[in-house]
Amino acid sequence: MDPAEFWATGDYAVVGDLWAQPGRDLVASLPVQGQDVVDLATGTGVTAIAAAAHGARSVVGVDVTPSLLREAARRAGQARVEVTWVTADFLAVPLPSGCADLVTSTFGVVFAADPRAALAEARRLARPGGRIVLTSWSATGLFGRIRQTLAPFFPEAPEPWHETMAGVHAVAGPDAQVTEESFVMTVESPEWFVSRLERHSAPVVLGAARLGATWPQARERLLATVRDAGEPADGAFRLPVGYLRTTLDATTVRPHA
Repeated sequence: MDPAEFWATGDYAVVGDLWAQPGRDLVASLPVQGQDVVDLATGTGVTAIAAAAHGARSVVGVDVTPSLLREAARRAGQARVEVTWVTADFLAVPLPSGCADLVTSTFGVVFAADPRAALAEARRLARPGGRIVLTSWSATGLFGRIRQTLAPFFPEAPEPWHETMAGVHAVAGPDAQVTEESFVMTVESPEWFVSRLERHSAPVVLGAARLGATWPQARERLLATVRDAGEPADGAFRLPVGYLRTTLDATTVRPHA
């Protein structure tokens, strides 16, 4: 299945909004005003729209899935900000080299099958003196724990490089600045959250279909992991979510070998 078809499965707009806060936090912490920004694997455009709202000179959101970009464009219209949307694989972006002061990707390019090629493309887009800022789920955070819970059901899945600081440094180089960040995701209940995942999250929708009769067993383990990760609060369920933020100077990203 190609990436566009994969991410068109389910409805990422529904579940992606649950973990959209890091994209807004990333932009709020950076001096984006007056800068040219390219957001890779933009999805529904959370980070790109935030950059435009914070006064970026120009913003381009790149994603391989047309349906997600249509939703991103709708949201940009509602926010009354201008963003250029480009349908493309983040490994081959049809933009000129050195076009961005800041290249971002929240939980996007880190999942590339060839991460060094993805980082090399991000470096190509960043002009000298520019920065590349990426986020990824951490091994000890909620989504790392979810992956570990489901991993025995998918033994062929590769071990991710982006869940630990050591893994990030091994791929991005020792000069990568990696920090641990977190936010709180509030949902109705663990059951509500897992139900949303199995209906709208492409990896879970497709994984459940692949497991077939084994999915109920995997689902129970997933539900137990979510229950253990959070706590009830004010009639809802609060889930602390840890993630890593990686910052690279454009000149320190390793070329694709």
